[in-house]
Amino acid sequence: MVTAHNVTTKKDIVKPLQYIQETSSIITGPTSYGVTPTSSPTFVAAGLNTEITLNPDIVHQDVDVLGSEDVVDAVKTGELYTFTTRFNPTDSVLLNYGLVSGAGTGTVDASLSFIFSEKLDNTEYFTILKGCLPTSTTLSLERGTWNADMTWICKEITTPTTSHGLTSPTFVSIPTASPLTHTDAGSDPFNWNSVATPERRFSTTVTRDMSVLSVNGESTITYAKPTTRRIEFSVDAFVKNTTFLTDFKAKTARAATYKFSSSPAKTLTYSNCVITACTTARSATTTDAFVESISARAEGLTIA
Repeated sequence: MVTAHNVTTKKDIVKPLQYIQETSSIITGPTSYGVTPTSSPTFVAAGLNTEITLNPDIVHQDVDVLGSEDVVDAVKTGELYTFTTRFNPTDSVLLNYGLVSGAGTGTVDASLSFIFSEKLDNTEYFTILKGCLPTSTTLSLERGTWNADMTWICKEITTPTTSHGLTSPTFVSIPTASPLTHTDAGSDPFNWNSVATPERRFSTTVTRDMSVLSVNGESTITYAKPTTRRIEFSVDAFVKNTTFLTDFKAKTARAATYKFSSSPAKTLTYSNCVITACTTARSATTTDAFVESISARAEGLTIA
């Protein structure tokens, strides 16, 4: 007879993914990088979390020797940890870490610790993700809810355990706030060169390179620090004029904005945008309005 156990499903997530800022930062130094605040920590929900994928990479080296055709040993040489999250944002707080320039608290200058719990065979287990910094953030919208996908590098992802090891933590439940949608910022959300432009899809991605300190004698990374930021966005706009094609051909740098929310008022503001691709599909078999798809890179991005 097959031995049965209580399988884990989405209903068995007890404490949703949530985070707290670590005291380590570029400003204060790396001393507390990867150290989760343990004394009365107050956590913040990581949006309406729909997916988390953990990617531990335990590096080992096979040992070959003269006199044997087989591997004679395998030794662990390092631990590398990344994970991805997908969520529907209810505000821009967590997105700030991935999208905007480092500016102290609340930005990529500071690392985060995440925690969530789930039932494994009907017993609650906690997983803590330490020293987390975003390497890629994508925010997208297509006449529905905003969607956010973030990839993180971190110092450690703990093995699930029945004890979280924190003193008097304040955990949060699933947020009761509704996810932000395409109507939450009002009409004409996208502007190119200060001109409102009707569109049906918007997506922006910020990628970061990290300078990682990996030293002999330590299996995990000692510190990570952001070094570069690359900003891109793409839009499917309804054909209106020749503005995009003209700017694309001339490689004219323009300003662009996209309204994210109205309460509080938050707008994505891009500076010195250059269109890198511009296409228009014209088909006799569709009754839809023609759409002009552009991709652009920007030199700066703020949310305010």
